[in-house]
Amino acid sequence: MPGMINGKPVEPKIFMAVLYDPNTGHIAHYHRVLQFDLKAKVGKAYVEERAKEMATRHGWDISKLKTLHVDHSKLKKGGRYGVDHKSRALVELQPQPVPRSDSPLRL
Repeated sequence: MPGMINGKPVEPKIFMAVLYDPNTGHIAHYHRVLQFDLKAKVGKAYVEERAKEMATRHGWDISKLKTLHVDHSKLKKGGRYGVDHKSRALVELQPQPVPRSDSPLRL
């Protein structure tokens, strides 16, 4: 997602953090920060704080959540992810099967 600074195209640096339940690995919230001005100071602490702030705005109790910084370029479009709580690593989850229209709905 290029941007423009002083009339010149700029490719942003992208930071990403996920907030997850350390017991289950379920990702409660993720947040990306795009840095277009490479002179600006953006670090992991800032990204983490913004992720927590936004999660709180969405109603999450962040007191029990842990943070993991993620390389967004490793994510697949449409992929589902969780955190392996033992290794603290992002893992791709298997896709959930879509119920057929002629099959009974299970809850």
